[in-house]
Amino acid sequence: MKRVLMLSDTASLQDLNNRCNLNLLLELNCDVHVGCNFLFGNTTPPDRVYAFRDELEEAGISWHQLNFIYSPDKPVKDPDIITEIEGILQEYRFDLIHCLSPSALLCAAKPAAKLRIPLFFTSYGFPFYKGAGPLRWLRCYRKFKQTVKHADVLICTNREDYALAEKSFTAKHTYRIPGIGIDPYRFRAPSISRAQMRERLEIPQNAVTLITIGALTADKNHAVILKAMSRLRMLELHYVIVGTGPKTDALYQLTSHLNLEDRVHFTKYRDDVADILHACDIFCLPSRREALGIAALEAMEAGLPLVTSNVQGIRDFMEDGATGFMFKPKDINGFVAGIEALTEDKRLRQHMGEHNRYAVEPFYRENPEHIMRQLYQVQLDLNPDGKPKAAKLRKRKRKKKRNVEI
Repeated sequence: MKRVLMLSDTASLQDLNNRCNLNLLLELNCDVHVGCNFLFGNTTPPDRVYAFRDELEEAGISWHQLNFIYSPDKPVKDPDIITEIEGILQEYRFDLIHCLSPSALLCAAKPAAKLRIPLFFTSYGFPFYKGAGPLRWLRCYRKFKQTVKHADVLICTNREDYALAEKSFTAKHTYRIPGIGIDPYRFRAPSISRAQMRERLEIPQNAVTLITIGALTADKNHAVILKAMSRLRMLELHYVIVGTGPKTDALYQLTSHLNLEDRVHFTKYRDDVADILHACDIFCLPSRREALGIAALEAMEAGLPLVTSNVQGIRDFMEDGATGFMFKPKDINGFVAGIEALTEDKRLRQHMGEHNRYAVEPFYRENPEHIMRQLYQVQLDLNPDGKPKAAKLRKRKRKKKRNVEI
């Protein structure tokens, strides 16, 4: 049985983004281990983190508490973490280490090299991107590039990152997958009626309702939608914000300052996202940076039109005027116009929503899963049924480095 270690700085990253890979490795009959920080830095509530840990145990996945310092933009090389990883590698013989954050890759590089364990690295968005200021590039680019060179396989989740990696980075092999994959039809139908959910959220039945789902951080840029709403007071418009994060208090204060308390609904973390989506009318994603846009893809599956920014991974699925409208992250006037157009035209909302149910299909789970299955099978030398291939004595030709987009 092949053994794989999944490393990340936080448990929430694996819970939200890596379930597909964990399930895939189990299907391939691998002994799967997860190493991350279950205690600090997570973007989901503690109850959700503990539930994820329990789910790992029920699935037969071993977990290891590693005291990573959460640093999404700049990799941190922590000697204590390196020692902890070395201890795990001494206790278990791993055939592959799959890193999901830059710090995890940087800390795993030396121990893995000593034992000749190959390293995969999936990037859920480079911390530098088109439209980012020069300071961000100066602060992040060089360190990130030096970190990525340790990866035997670099996996990018959007076109912009892949193009940059192919041109400038030195991982042995580079691939692109279409996001992390959403579950087909999971968000197509609600479990309760629209009217019931609106009653629970205390939203008027006839009000056009915006919704944003995600961590309340500066990068998510919720303030733009709040400011746009303050200019649309003549419309019966409400806004549902689902999530928690460091900007929670600031967003409450801005809502109060704009006198929008009766129109903005903060719900914190929720498990009934599909029901909430079907109770709303327009999905907003005004992010300053967005590598994946998973919540927007789920909203497309639920049949909602989108109003988004035009950055990074959002451009992989957004088609301005077809899936919705997109603007520069700071373009308040643009967001006002897009929201107003969709609010006043129910037929346009319905037309775009129906279009989105089909436009989201390339991002279904089966597509990235197909690529990852091939990568795992080749690296772990497995047959399609997950069993090790029969050993063959053959001379292998040395192949040149190549970058491939699938």
